[in-house]
Amino acid sequence: MAFSEKVKLEAKKKACFRCVICQKPFVEIHHIIPQADGGSDTIDNAAPLCASCHDLFGGNPEKRKQIREMRDHWFDMMEKRLNGEVNVLDPITENPLNINMLKEKGIAIYHLVYEHEDFEATATILMKLLQKVQKDSPNQKRYLYIDIEGHKNNSGGYDHDMFELQKDFALGFLLQFFTRIHTPLISVENNKLQRNDVPEEFEIYSNEKELMNKLKKESREKHFEVYPPEVE
Repeated sequence: MAFSEKVKLEAKKKACFRCVICQKPFVEIHHIIPQADGGSDTIDNAAPLCASCHDLFGGNPEKRKQIREMRDHWFDMMEKRLNGEVNVLDPITENPLNINMLKEKGIAIYHLVYEHEDFEATATILMKLLQKVQKDSPNQKRYLYIDIEGHKNNSGGYDHDMFELQKDFALGFLLQFFTRIHTPLISVENNKLQRNDVPEEFEIYSNEKELMNKLKKESREKHFEVYPPEVE
């Protein structure tokens, strides 16, 4: 058997959706002790790892104790952060078990896109998160991490909604309001100063026809022209 969805989500939440070794996002849940060796499908045997750390550590029996120690340390650190025992903006205290440390202060926004969420729903959530962070922590550096469950097409790539979300919405629009954005397809640094004039109002249209018809209606009310004049 594999981990249940409940156990996988619990492990990801305890790790704040990061790899317990290198702290990178986009993790899968690894059996510390493999099932073939009697490992259980419980949270005690679960370690969130990124693909790279899974390849480096996951198949090595000599690393099992180290993975568990790293996991326990990271779980403990994230619990302290959530409980306010350490400043969420401070870099994580150095620990010899960890390979990489968080070196920069800033606000990390993480969103997991579930299978039932489409482009419009996800984009709306991301904008609300951006607006809230700018309001609560104005002008802090912002880092966006988007993870995606499902949404795969027959060839193994992402479906149209999630491809558009990553390429056009995240890269083409959101990046200007962040210092860095990470998605399963792209990891991009903003090479300009992060903008902090986050729009207070934001509307998302599911297709061009819907948008153009709205603009056409407004043009009649406000007496301005819209091209093209007709959208069938």
